Amino acid sequence: MMDYVELLRNLLSYHKEAPLMFNSPEFLFLGILVMSVYAAIYRNKLSRTLFLLAFSLFFYYKTSGFFVLLLVATLVVVYGMTRWMNHCKGWGRKVWLAGVVTVVLAVLGYFKYANFLGENVSLLLHLDFHRLDIFLPVGISFYSFQLLSYAIDVYRRELEDERNFLDYAFYITFFPQLVAGPIVRAKHFLPQLKKPVTVKRSEVEKGFFLIMIGLVKKSILADYLAQYNDLVFGNPMAYSGAETLMAIYGYAIQIYCDFSGYTDMAIGMGKMMGFDLGINFNKPYQSTSLTDFWRRWHISLSSWLRDYLYIPLGGNRKGKFRTYLNLMITMLLGGLWHGANWKFIFWGGMHGLGLVVDKLWRKITRGRLEGNFFARILGWFITLHFVVALWIFFRADSFSTACLMIQRVFTAFDWTIVPVFYQTRSLFVWLLVAAVLIHAIPSSRFSKVEQAYIRTPFLVKAVAFILLIQCILQLHTSEVQPFIYFQF
Repeated sequence: MMDYVELLRNLLSYHKEAPLMFNSPEFLFLGILVMSVYAAIYRNKLSRTLFLLAFSLFFYYKTSGFFVLLLVATLVVVYGMTRWMNHCKGWGRKVWLAGVVTVVLAVLGYFKYANFLGENVSLLLHLDFHRLDIFLPVGISFYSFQLLSYAIDVYRRELEDERNFLDYAFYITFFPQLVAGPIVRAKHFLPQLKKPVTVKRSEVEKGFFLIMIGLVKKSILADYLAQYNDLVFGNPMAYSGAETLMAIYGYAIQIYCDFSGYTDMAIGMGKMMGFDLGINFNKPYQSTSLTDFWRRWHISLSSWLRDYLYIPLGGNRKGKFRTYLNLMITMLLGGLWHGANWKFIFWGGMHGLGLVVDKLWRKITRGRLEGNFFARILGWFITLHFVVALWIFFRADSFSTACLMIQRVFTAFDWTIVPVFYQTRSLFVWLLVAAVLIHAIPSSRFSKVEQAYIRTPFLVKAVAFILLIQCILQLHTSEVQPFIYFQF
């Protein structure tokens, strides 16, 4: 009896060293339980909303502990201020919007950027600075952007302020997308709550298929590749240029599989419950230009930065110089959003510079090369390697480590290492190749695979899921690996 009590206590308690994640056995158990209850009550709007809202807050508690109270307090304050804003006209609306932006950015700024700001100001003024003991709540960047987009859309009168607090709170806290996106817009999600939810068998099966794809990406591909990548990024001098290059390519695949795997699972869970969370990735490594890449990578963030930062700054409406300046500002702040570190600002700034060069090139060529096959292949090759090279700075612990890794590739490359590397790390190589081939599948073919899965008998689906779990168990490390974007 005591064993069951202890098991229940562990299940209901927050463990800082082991936060709840989609790819954990604990979540598998909770997910089955939640979906079973949901299937019985989803037709009743109030029951459905209260149940999912309660579980979403519990889910956040299991990832960030009592910082769930910070989430609740912030969304309550933003709700009240936005309601007041909608009753005002003229300057009053601007004052209330400024209040919302100040509150959200102040909370985000303190938890995410206080130490970064303190360190840099102290360095500039030659002062001593002792880092504050600040825990970064999981997902704060994501739900902060959702709160801001909601208030701004209401201010612009593109969306009516939500009078039903439960619907508003449900939108902000909906657990599949709460801690790592996608950043769902209120004008896309809130209307879904006003309609009867229909859970079709085909949508449930599509959702489960996406969850399985997400598990393959995260728990098989990303987590296994990470084991070698971490070794090289942790000590580049111990590896040759060829081995370092494999880790660089490996990390490019790892971060895509990790983040898009989470997104697939989030969207899949939404589908199974009758909700559409949109799309967040569209084969970004097939891009033939940097502009194309940012239309395919983390689409919800790219569109958020465009609509709430780039366009309000003036977009491309105020001449060439302002267009390029606005691009640079947007991408620099996009880099800063990813983390309180100069390496992220550099990463964002280089992407901004790349977008400026891309726009200049398009003006010079006037689009004459867009249909040329060889130009597209060259554009794909340059774009891919520009993105991959910048991932080094994104992942490395410091600028010096990133520069050292690039140096190792060009100064310590030994072709004789390649066959030895394959012999010792053949599974790494084959998983890397498998990830590339999966990414290369055209969207139309992927849809056919999805439809084929839906048509298969239940027994086949069950066997496929069991085999997937078995593969994960065979390849997993001793601990459940967190998602990379949990830290943002």
